Amino acid sequence: MAELGLFDAAAYQVLPAPAEKLSADRRRTQRQAAILAAGQHPLGLAIGRHLPLHPDAPPADDRQATGPRCGSCWYREVLGHHNQSYGKCTADDGSRISHGAGTDVRRWWPACRDYSPGDTRLSPDAARFIPEVAQA
Repeated sequence: MAELGLFDAAAYQVLPAPAEKLSADRRRTQRQAAILAAGQHPLGLAIGRHLPLHPDAPPADDRQATGPRCGSCWYREVLGHHNQSYGKCTADDGSRISHGAGTDVRRWWPACRDYSPGDTRLSPDAARFIPEVAQA
């Protein structure tokens, strides 16, 4: 057994304050910020594969910079569920959509490589209207 000195030093050590317990939403936001800083799109975390940013995407840390963003993408749709609205990416035939917050797409995010500019003069329904399908 180890010999003890006159005093037990462990009783006098200053322990660091316990780290603040973050919510799941806050931890996800931190992971998304880190992956944006690394030059990848945050939606890649939720879909489980690498999703690079658009080559002309603005810097992630400058929300005022010009360039393609998810908010102006044709694939971003606001879907309703239980009296709430959620921005989701409909690219890849909807495989990027889940019923969880991990696949919510922020308007300010820099766009991914699949960016397709939407027409801001049209409503979302009109932008997706395809005459050949409607007449069939």
